[in-house]
Amino acid sequence: MKKTFLLILFFIFSITETYACSCIETSESLSKKVEKAFTEADLIISGKVVEIEIVNKARLKSSADPIIYKFEITKTIKGKIEKEIIEIVSKASGASCGYKFELGKSYLVYARKSNYFSSKTKNEFDFVTGLCDRNQILKNVDKKELRKLNKLNYKKEK
Repeated sequence: MKKTFLLILFFIFSITETYACSCIETSESLSKKVEKAFTEADLIISGKVVEIEIVNKARLKSSADPIIYKFEITKTIKGKIEKEIIEIVSKASGASCGYKFELGKSYLVYARKSNYFSSKTKNEFDFVTGLCDRNQILKNVDKKELRKLNKLNYKKEK
């Protein structure tokens, strides 16, 4: 009886999806949050997802596997990019703090340079982003955030 009960519990908990990622939300003003994200990011763009490349084609997958999102850049807010299309890498699932971008949608994206995925992407470094990095669908971005980003970029360039 005890074995059956334990087996049932194990089966129930092995089916449910668990989430390990947790983004700490602060009570800071929007201006402070944007300023902090601006400082931490190496690249901030607005752009449209034009291609999604799943790096791990094996049957055994992990929520931490890299996904390469190709963006057609509409505007570069921070960083120097000479290309019209850029690759930004994120983990495959929100459970591992990955951000899932949708094909054809436009986003505001905060990214930083990293060699974390280099062995899988075969790049010297990648621009990476995640669930906690203020990424948003472009049409949902608060106008105050865009104004603050433009001011910060203007100050940086001076």
